[in-house]
Amino acid sequence: MTARLLTPSKITAWLSCEHALTLQHQLESGAMAPVAQPFGSFARLLANKGLEHEAECLSAYRAQGLSILEIPERERAETFADWVDRIGDPFAGGHDVIYQMPFAHDGVRGVADFVLRVADEETGQVSYEPVDAKLARSEAKPGHVLQLCFYAEAIEALTGVAPQRMHLWLGSGDVEPIRTNDVMPYWAHLRSGFHELMSEEGAKADTTPVPCDHCEVCDFEA
Repeated sequence: MTARLLTPSKITAWLSCEHALTLQHQLESGAMAPVAQPFGSFARLLANKGLEHEAECLSAYRAQGLSILEIPERERAETFADWVDRIGDPFAGGHDVIYQMPFAHDGVRGVADFVLRVADEETGQVSYEPVDAKLARSEAKPGHVLQLCFYAEAIEALTGVAPQRMHLWLGSGDVEPIRTNDVMPYWAHLRSGFHELMSEEGAKADTTPVPCDHCEVCDFEA
């Protein structure tokens, strides 16, 4: 049985549309020919806006005088695992902010927009909290929170200290803090089904396309 790596975006898509994940598995296994237009026009617009927002957040951190480690980009033909190995331990440098940090943990991989160094005022203990830049202007969406849960879990695995909070930097400019303990139980519940999703049997799941909110940003839109 061949294990398949999931990404936070795949998990989010699966929550909205199981068929999207089925198609993605078929594409990656070679059972399905590459789509002619793998990224819809609306999704491209959102991606560009998202990059602009992310750059604004990075500039804001710089304006605060924080030390920032910008992770080198993944090289052409480099596997995600090799990229993670090449990066090594970004936490060792003691930077205030780590930008675009890749994580691979327990069958899931992803890249956190920002990881923020936090020191407890009373104990001095250092921990790291994930921050994701999202275009949503008023409140976090479930998929956004799940991405943060993965980053928090991966950070704890690497540092031995669980983040107390996670953060969404919204398109409005507001930063929404989320208590990690409030949402991790739901993430743990979803985790129980991940191994099936990553298996060969999961890739052969018989699913049917049903119109949903994910259609607007689906790579397989007709």
